[in-house]
Amino acid sequence: MKLILRRKTLLFAVVVLFSLVVISVFSPCFVPYDPDVLSLTDRLKPPSAAHFFGTDHFGRDIFSRTLVGTRVTFILGLSISAFALVFGMPIGVLSGYYDRLGMVVMRVIDALMAFPAIILALALMAIMGKPGMVNVIIAVGMVWAPRMVRVVYSSTLSLRENTYVEAARALGASSGRILVRHIAVNLLSPVIVQSTFTFAFSIMEVAALNFLGVGIPPYVPSWGGMMNEGRMYIIRAPWIIIFPGVFLALSVLSFNLLGDALRDRLDPRLRNIV
Repeated sequence: MKLILRRKTLLFAVVVLFSLVVISVFSPCFVPYDPDVLSLTDRLKPPSAAHFFGTDHFGRDIFSRTLVGTRVTFILGLSISAFALVFGMPIGVLSGYYDRLGMVVMRVIDALMAFPAIILALALMAIMGKPGMVNVIIAVGMVWAPRMVRVVYSSTLSLRENTYVEAARALGASSGRILVRHIAVNLLSPVIVQSTFTFAFSIMEVAALNFLGVGIPPYVPSWGGMMNEGRMYIIRAPWIIIFPGVFLALSVLSFNLLGDALRDRLDPRLRNIV
């Protein structure tokens, strides 16, 4: 708690993320209007007491759609982070512990990471065929899982040379026991830090896919989808883009600040600097 109060940027990140988490969990209780109800008599109205963030070209309340979009975004971000963790951590641990396997896996990882993230995500969405939350989770998860593999692989290479691992090996401990009891448990710090960055960049990736119209279906409120719908009215009704964009920017910034703070706190090499 003292660390949070001492670092204003971290305090800002925690407050913003806590607010967004509350919104994502309780958004059905906060929305003043049904986010899917059309009202052509109220189309393109500016922010007012009746519509805090204004309305879009169909008369839908931007405030309500932005709050519901927060819930959708956080569900996708959490699912993608979990996907990257579930697939990335075991592959990274095994690759770092077994040299021959590591040589093969890391060449595949290098090939995947050679592609820009958005291009690879678009290609995977095209292969899977149709928009949808599950396909978005798989596509973006496969983009960010290799980064988790690389982080875990590098940490495992370092951990396997530690004295306690050598002692366990000398005492006859099996490879499985060493991997679980002595290596995996010591990977929590880098994995937690990487997961925060994965969450931040994955929601930005999801917003980009939705903006391009290849993410989740258009009828599901999402920040990227709302910005896509508002681009035709950016001069006449800029609020359609501004408010979802602000929520997206605050989310990405806050998760990055949180990740930086956790890295500074958990990394022994940086602990004395903080």
